[in-house]
Amino acid sequence: MTTATHPVLGPLHRAWKSSSFRLALCFSAVVVSILVGTLSVYYVEIVGTVSQRLDDYALRNSKRLLSVYAQHGEAGLVEEIQRLVSDGIDSQDEIFIYQHLDGAVWAGNATIDLVHAPRVAALQDLPVEQEARSFNGRVKIDDLGQLRFLIVGSDLQALTDIQHRYMKATALALGLAVGLSLLGAMVFRRLMDKRAAEVRQAIRQAGQGNLHFRIPMNRKSDEFSLLEQDINQMLEQLEQLVRGIRHVSHMVAHNLRTPLNRALHRVQAAKLAPESLRPALLDQVQEELDHLQRLFSKMLLLAEVEAGVGQHNFEPLDLQQVLQEVLEYYEPLFSDRQVELQLALELEPGGWVLGDSHLLANAMSNLLDNFLKYGLSAEQRCLEVHLQRQGHEVQLRLRDHGAGVAPAMLERLSEHFVRDPQHQQQPGHGLGLASVKAIVRLHQGRIGWRLAQPGLETWVRLPLHQP
Repeated sequence: MTTATHPVLGPLHRAWKSSSFRLALCFSAVVVSILVGTLSVYYVEIVGTVSQRLDDYALRNSKRLLSVYAQHGEAGLVEEIQRLVSDGIDSQDEIFIYQHLDGAVWAGNATIDLVHAPRVAALQDLPVEQEARSFNGRVKIDDLGQLRFLIVGSDLQALTDIQHRYMKATALALGLAVGLSLLGAMVFRRLMDKRAAEVRQAIRQAGQGNLHFRIPMNRKSDEFSLLEQDINQMLEQLEQLVRGIRHVSHMVAHNLRTPLNRALHRVQAAKLAPESLRPALLDQVQEELDHLQRLFSKMLLLAEVEAGVGQHNFEPLDLQQVLQEVLEYYEPLFSDRQVELQLALELEPGGWVLGDSHLLANAMSNLLDNFLKYGLSAEQRCLEVHLQRQGHEVQLRLRDHGAGVAPAMLERLSEHFVRDPQHQQQPGHGLGLASVKAIVRLHQGRIGWRLAQPGLETWVRLPLHQP
């Protein structure tokens, strides 16, 4: 059996599922609570003030009439009551009665049933009978002896009217506040849904593989605008990463396919070749496989470094000592190539950093290999190496005097499988500088290049560590 949904409760039930609606409603509840507390304080103050004035008025008149009675007796009391009743000042609200217990009134403008009324000295609220009406009054009853009583007080109708009007106004104000709160919560929910819809659409588009989608930027500088800006930046980075992954995949396939095809052809040729030619062909196959193994090793090292593997092995080490050991290893190669090494070590003592000596030595080796491939020229075969302190960092700077690179290639030197077109004839895969950058970033450092004219300058900065 289907249950019918109330036309008002249905939208409210659906809106209640929204976090923004509940948040706005909770905030509205706080505002309504503050309003209730404020109105309650005003109610107590207003009603209490009026009630206190009525009490003071009754007590003051009672005290004055008792003084008249003490000085002038019963006749003076009757005369004073008649004067107060007939003076026309608040005569409708004042209560002055000089009455016997049986109900006989000698002076006054009303009567009270004293038989059933508690006769206490304090003020009390009692029913009062007047000529044309009955009402409640706040009175003070004084026993004058011989079953005679003086009753002084005020009509409570004015106080009751104030209470009723205040309660009615309070109810209207609270009803209006609750209604506006619900309306505001609905409007707030609609606005939040509208702003969140753009974010949800961007996420759906990204989930479907459309990384070109961007959220239209809003002129408002609010939280959603900042979130939209961050999501657009995330989509931009994701698009670049996907583009980079596709590029890397293409380059990996290209770099693997060529040597594998050559190795396969040479294996087939060795199978068909005479016995005397097979060793040479198999040596060529082994050379191709060694080449592939080195490529796989570089790719594996690069993947591990970019994934942060090995960071737990970091320890304080002297970068100057690591550099000297690497240069010492390359000294025979420099001698064979007639390279002039200009070394400037400006650290006393050496520059301490927190890192892995094998990874840092690998990064330096890649830089030196890169120099030996592309940094030599016929006119000048010189490498300048500077190690110095720059503020809270240790800077390693290498400058060659070779042909350099095209200015447009400076920002792409560390990308995977990217090589300068003018160096395509040189052996390599475009992974060396990408590996160097990954190692430097793993050590919380920075790397950069600039054209030295002639040549290329590479700088690496690592955070200084105090052992």
